[in-house]
Amino acid sequence: MNIIQAVLASTLLLLSFTGSSMAQADRDCSDFRSQREAQEFYERNGPGDPHRLDRDKDGIACERN
Repeated sequence: MNIIQAVLASTLLLLSFTGSSMAQADRDCSDFRSQREAQEFYERNGPGDPHRLDRDKDGIACERN
């Protein structure tokens, strides 16, 4: 293996670890200090509602916080 192949292999290995660690953990309403904080997170992480913070789908996250 020449130096270019070694660097490329190392870079790909590093990217595979970085990519998996960058995946965001599932968030629940109880993870936020306030409804406003949950709403800001909800709006930043759209489209859709992958964290299921808006159960009744009215655009308002964690209404009971």
